[in-house]
Amino acid sequence: MTQKILNAWYKGAWWLSLLLPFASLYIWLRRVYLKSQPKARKNPLPLLVIGNITIGGTGKTPLVVALTLALKDKGLRCAIISRGYGGTVGVGPHCVTSRDKAQVVGDEPLLLSRLTKVPVIVGSCRKTSIEWLAQQGKFDLVISDDGLQHSAIKGDVQWCLVDATRGLGNDKCIPAGPLREPATRLAEVDQVFTTGVPGPVIIKQLQHYLKDNTLCYLEPKLDQLRQVWDDSQVEWPKDKALIYAVAAIGHPQRFFDDLGARGYQVDGQEYADHYQFKEHDLPIKPLIMTAKDAIKCKALAQSTKNQKAMPWLYATQALTIAPAQIDALLLKLGL
Repeated sequence: MTQKILNAWYKGAWWLSLLLPFASLYIWLRRVYLKSQPKARKNPLPLLVIGNITIGGTGKTPLVVALTLALKDKGLRCAIISRGYGGTVGVGPHCVTSRDKAQVVGDEPLLLSRLTKVPVIVGSCRKTSIEWLAQQGKFDLVISDDGLQHSAIKGDVQWCLVDATRGLGNDKCIPAGPLREPATRLAEVDQVFTTGVPGPVIIKQLQHYLKDNTLCYLEPKLDQLRQVWDDSQVEWPKDKALIYAVAAIGHPQRFFDDLGARGYQVDGQEYADHYQFKEHDLPIKPLIMTAKDAIKCKALAQSTKNQKAMPWLYATQALTIAPAQIDALLLKLGL
């Protein structure tokens, strides 16, 4: 998906009205498809689905990581399931290991595995992944990274994320807008979070669909700075420094804005989400990338016989989930 189309969706370009008949057709076809699918059966393990209803990044990965670590601290045995977008695993299930490559299992599952140290199961059939985990007999709950639109499963608890700066865009479904399904879906999930604190216009837009649901804010912040080639931690540059940054995520500008919030002048280069970097893409000079991108660039950054290690860095993100949210989740899951 090109950044130009995303910008049009979220800024409400006039010509998108020409695509409204196709959006109506998409909604109709989706309804027909869902009616033809068998009803999702009871999950063999308590299941939390964390997803979104918009195209473009909303910050699911930092939330999955923070929640998993918080649940581990409470002594709960967690596992994560993921489609493995961009990988070649297929139906699965495949348990991610340190020997896997992002090109095979996907960049996000590999990052989740490294950051959480819990089993991450990849496969296009999430139902199969959950059943496999249940057969192991050693997990208390499963977290699905994305999957709100996956009809074969239904989370016992469903969390939906919305980007605070972009909201729901023009409120239209694809291809006329960024919505994967109608915005009324927000009233059906258990909790709606925004990544960042939205302004009054976005709050009004979201509350129109929330009904009795409350809106909660998450504020991910850049945390540590590490070298791509060996993951060792380094100091952040001095304030007001000019830095070169790259991002191949759903919403690259958010990463650049976060760097700017730390006081830097940012020269940012955007790439398509999940882009597989090649050797000639990145310059031989200091730059900062996301942790998701560093997963794919580590081999490129490491030293060879003819070249020293690349001076590339990556920034990790951290966020805090309110204890009340975790308690409500565990109560709903019966844990």
